[in-house]
Amino acid sequence: MEEENHLNPPPKTYHKIHEFATNKPTPEQEGKSKTLVYILIAVVLLSIAFLIFGLVVLRIKPPTLRLSKVVVRDLRYTPSSLNMSMIADLSLHNMNFGSFDFRGGNVALWYGNATFGAASIHGSRVGGRERRQISATLEVSGGPSENYMNISRDIESNLVRLMTVAELRGEIRVMKIVNRHRTASMNCSMDYNLRGQQVLNLSCQ
Repeated sequence: MEEENHLNPPPKTYHKIHEFATNKPTPEQEGKSKTLVYILIAVVLLSIAFLIFGLVVLRIKPPTLRLSKVVVRDLRYTPSSLNMSMIADLSLHNMNFGSFDFRGGNVALWYGNATFGAASIHGSRVGGRERRQISATLEVSGGPSENYMNISRDIESNLVRLMTVAELRGEIRVMKIVNRHRTASMNCSMDYNLRGQQVLNLSCQ
């Protein structure tokens, strides 16, 4: 009896093996599963791409405005007054992917808390990711008054502390999708050496 059972295993074992074999996914089911995985991966990649596009391309920053060069002409000064023409070269840098259309603005030279000279800047446009040079000529004149109470002391030391400020208001347009108002502003300080007729310690914020 023991040998007969060993040669003829119970049918139950056969049915279990057969049932396990029939539960394996068919090639068609495997293909559908792979397609679903590919679709999910594509959706994730597209979401990441749109997120990067929004953070990089559609993110709007104010353009930077800096004083890059100063040239002084017709310098005339006495122990109590200072007169000159100052040519200020401004650098306008638009870091955005859209153009910056700005209206007319002003650039002013300050001594202490008073305006020492001023000039107008005409409106224009600077393209996306571009830099533009703007030139302005300021007629500078200052003498004895409450506004320039320390000018005699500075002239005597041959070193005058000046500040240059400017502001350009405009709009940034990106791919006809985003339109934002932004302002490019500048605040620079410098020391002007009267004897050497040169600009020292120029810095901008």
